[in-house]
Amino acid sequence: MEPYRIKVVEPLRRTTLKERSRILQEVGYNLFMIPARYVYLDFISDSGTGAMSSHAWARMIEAEEDFSGQKAGEDFIKTARKITGFPFIQPVHQGRTAENILFNLLFKKGDKIFSNTHFETTRANLERIGCKVIDIPDFRPPFCGNIDLQKLESTVKREKKLKAVILTLTNNVKGGQPVSIENIKETYRIVKKKEGILIFDASRFADNAFFIKRYTNSKKSILEICQEMFEYCDILYLSSKKDGLVNIGGFIGVRDEKLYEKLREKIIEQESYPSSGGLAARDLAAMAVGLEESIEEEFLRSHIEKVNFLGHILKENGVKIFEPIGGHGVIIIPRHAIPYSAYTLGAEIYLHTGIRGGVFGDEFRLAVPRRVYTSEHLRFTGERISVVYKKCKPAFILKLANRPRTFFNFFARFKAVKGKSP
Repeated sequence: MEPYRIKVVEPLRRTTLKERSRILQEVGYNLFMIPARYVYLDFISDSGTGAMSSHAWARMIEAEEDFSGQKAGEDFIKTARKITGFPFIQPVHQGRTAENILFNLLFKKGDKIFSNTHFETTRANLERIGCKVIDIPDFRPPFCGNIDLQKLESTVKREKKLKAVILTLTNNVKGGQPVSIENIKETYRIVKKKEGILIFDASRFADNAFFIKRYTNSKKSILEICQEMFEYCDILYLSSKKDGLVNIGGFIGVRDEKLYEKLREKIIEQESYPSSGGLAARDLAAMAVGLEESIEEEFLRSHIEKVNFLGHILKENGVKIFEPIGGHGVIIIPRHAIPYSAYTLGAEIYLHTGIRGGVFGDEFRLAVPRRVYTSEHLRFTGERISVVYKKCKPAFILKLANRPRTFFNFFARFKAVKGKSP
């Protein structure tokens, strides 16, 4: 059962079928564009959507708001250093800020950056600089988030110099698949052989550590596994909105003092004084608490089991999902071979249930917010979605109405075509 009890509640928001039909047409059948007030149960993202603890809220109230040198910032940096082992920690207001600032300091046009899989915003930030972005995932279970070491090794042999590898922990594809400690160590060895740098996008580092412990039957604590993972990278950045258990925030960790000084200069140019990183002291206070809570094994077990529970309810009711189930979400494989099948499935699910998921690539994902929904919410979600999923044919087919220049899944709009293929 959940390792906490519920202290504050908020009502669910009900809508009618007619209202949802109108809303879908207004937003061009793009789930990201649906106003949240019209969503019943929301699984579009686990980023910034989790519930904070009473301790985190209390620390927010206690925090003293100053322009520089906030005690809340000192507390956060102390916690981040303990978990990561990095001497220099720079808070930022979210992971995308970290990417933008860091990549512009490290990379230049023409650099090749390899990854187990770049997230959409990571790819966009790198390509804007002019970098060539290359994904080489290895989907072999149980560590389906690994980078393909054979491809990385063969690439390194051809290249005169390797600039960088970015490992995403957990790998954001397929609902958050873990990277093994052996894969991390071997990637680090290969990268160092060519004098490159290994960077972690560690937004879901605690999930990754939990999977390592589970799949290897390790006797180490989650903290010890985290510290071991972070030994084998040169730079890390993360969004605290995922495993950090807060609604805003993130940080960058570096080992090189000169790079740290450059970071501080960029932060004061673009955000605020470096001790705050563009955040209020109350946010820094909550981040310190959230980081401590993120490595509690009982909490991690509860969260990941909830994701598994949702996946098993879907599977038991005839829904095809990707397995093994990831750490933060369940991937539903669309049943019908039609254009934009994941968008069609997501739109039909919202239309008939009020439940919202997200489309990434050609897959429909249900990301489970941390400490928000009960098992009954998840059971209801799985059972209702299965009814829509098992329909003989979709009620409509989507035809592309606009093609955005970037971030297709966030900004594309569609029109519904009934009774015929577009």
